Amino acid sequence: MSGRHRRVEPDALAGVDIAQAWEPGPVLDVAEAPEAPVEAAPSPQPADPPAELTAVGSGEETSSQPATWVTPIASGSPPAAVIGRRDRAAEREARRAKARRRMLTIVGAALAVVLLVVGVGAALLRGGGDATTGATGTAATGSAGAAEQRTLLVQAAGPDGTAAASALVGLTPSKKSATAVLVPSGLLVDVAGSGSIPFGEALALASEAASSDALTDLLGVRVQDHWVLSTGGLAALVDKVGGVQAQVDADVVVKDAQGRDVVMARAGSQRLAGPAAAAYATYLAEGESETARLARFNEVLDAVVRAVPGTVDQVTATLTALGAGSRSDLPPAQLAALVADLRTAAGGGGVRYEVLPTNEIDTGATVGSYGLDSSKAGALLQSFFAASLQTDATGDAVRVLVENGVGTPDLIESARGKLVAKGLRFVNGGNAATLNDERSVVLVEDGSERSTQRGQRVAAALGLPASAIEVNPRGQTVADVIVILGSDFKP
Repeated sequence: MSGRHRRVEPDALAGVDIAQAWEPGPVLDVAEAPEAPVEAAPSPQPADPPAELTAVGSGEETSSQPATWVTPIASGSPPAAVIGRRDRAAEREARRAKARRRMLTIVGAALAVVLLVVGVGAALLRGGGDATTGATGTAATGSAGAAEQRTLLVQAAGPDGTAAASALVGLTPSKKSATAVLVPSGLLVDVAGSGSIPFGEALALASEAASSDALTDLLGVRVQDHWVLSTGGLAALVDKVGGVQAQVDADVVVKDAQGRDVVMARAGSQRLAGPAAAAYATYLAEGESETARLARFNEVLDAVVRAVPGTVDQVTATLTALGAGSRSDLPPAQLAALVADLRTAAGGGGVRYEVLPTNEIDTGATVGSYGLDSSKAGALLQSFFAASLQTDATGDAVRVLVENGVGTPDLIESARGKLVAKGLRFVNGGNAATLNDERSVVLVEDGSERSTQRGQRVAAALGLPASAIEVNPRGQTVADVIVILGSDFKP
């Protein structure tokens, strides 16, 4: 293979098996009914009321004993001929009852098989469906239960349009729980078409999905939607909920329009109005690590979420009133529903916050730069976002590094969209060493069946023929599959 490859951080989720087995529900045991006595013919009795059936998957169970009918025995002894007829009738009834019980057993077994097939089918649909997931264009592939978790990137923008603080939230409304990973703005990410930049700067790019896409590619977690609050928008939101209580850990000093120092909040426990809360949530003192700012943002975000109005309609009205201070790829009502779910989780103590594990990089700049600590991040992401991890239709997590071998602008971005839509993890490789390749190449690690199948899935996602798959003679460690796009690739 020709071309150069930048060193890429090891896969944060390497070796993690996220497949989840589907377990069928309990199989109903059909009990045999006692045979009717033969001493006397039973008197006609009203039919038993029909049993109530519980919907599969409803989580409800019903248990009831059938009513026992007491049949009075006629006085006196019937003639022998009548007894004989009754004996023969009883035998026929016994044979029919036995046949019915056998049929019920067969039907019960068949029903269990049907439920198993339906359950497995549902799990596969959840793992390999094509549900729309927001701006990233990511298909809803992954482990069973992916449809239960919704991911929302919440960001506070500074005056320059970059993200001062960010939190990736995973919501599971059915469990009334949520998780949130706080992301440093100085975290280095690869943006298709822009190269390696601090994560906070991705918010200022032309693409509204740049931040979501970059985080998806770095973490291997499908970031479905985003919500951005400007400084003024965050301040207005805090005021609309009546302010927030905060344990201010340091004097919050900012520059005013004339360049003078202004103290927005003094250290100490206090209730903050909107402007002070927004300044506190995005404040980073000189020499501080970004962890300190993320802790402040976390405190304000949690307090605001807990204080939003009680109904989705009220939350919608609150967010709509923020105007340009609040923007999202979601319609106001859908965003409000997610915020309401987050409020419910927070009220029940079901939100877990953690800072994304990173390593500080000494670049000599005044603003800190960070790289992902893959060894620690893998376990955290598996715990917080197991249902939203990027996997293809087979449940495999495949990292694909893509190089532009033609030089045509936006070629890599187009390839990224096709790969991510199939649940494949994209790694930005930039331009190849040569830019006149006519034929695209899909390089796999070795000639094993696993590597070949991976190459086939990547080629199919990009619309390339199977003949494009080749074994890399030098092996590869930067990704599971390397693609060099030629002029035969159709965006």
